[in-house]
Amino acid sequence: MHPLKKLYHRLVIVNRERRYLADLPRPLRLHLGCGHIRAQAFCNVDVLPTAATDVVDDIASLRKFQKNSVMEIYACHVLEHFNHEAVPPILKRWHEVLEPGGTLRISVPDMDRIVQIYVDNFAHFQVPGHTPWIGLIWGGQTTPYDYHKTGFNPCWLRYLLTQAGFVDCEEYPHEPHFAGLTDGSLAHEPFGRFLSVNMLCRKPGP
Repeated sequence: MHPLKKLYHRLVIVNRERRYLADLPRPLRLHLGCGHIRAQAFCNVDVLPTAATDVVDDIASLRKFQKNSVMEIYACHVLEHFNHEAVPPILKRWHEVLEPGGTLRISVPDMDRIVQIYVDNFAHFQVPGHTPWIGLIWGGQTTPYDYHKTGFNPCWLRYLLTQAGFVDCEEYPHEPHFAGLTDGSLAHEPFGRFLSVNMLCRKPGP
């Protein structure tokens, strides 16, 4: 694509996003790392433009969103795609964007559950052709963004959230999905047991 045409295309996208954000009711609800899953009543944000994406933005920095402007953030199976050192500043940025009293819901693969399920089904993973759960543990690796770089269990996730300034960090049920979605937070195949830790917390305030 010619550089001028590429620039024009980019400007069109930026202007469309600005109009979209200006028209959204306040405060905002963000679905971060939406991928191909569109959450109704949320602003769906992803670093890649997909049919579900409302705003293209780096969810680690959220440059297109102001401090104290968001009522709720939902991030499902995205935090594990950042390295260990990147996670604390990401959580602090999400805390910063939330309004006082705003809530954060996070779902990530739960290493405690994964280890227990692996041990309970050890024979399955010794069958030729059965991978040692490489997709779940290391990511699908279909794009540069689809690699798992860190891990969590409830204790570690709660600690990181508390260090970032969040309070009332508690697990919440897998079903029914609070937003009516079918996403990674409900993953339970192939052994019929949920694989994620889903945690709800809030920014201190009214």
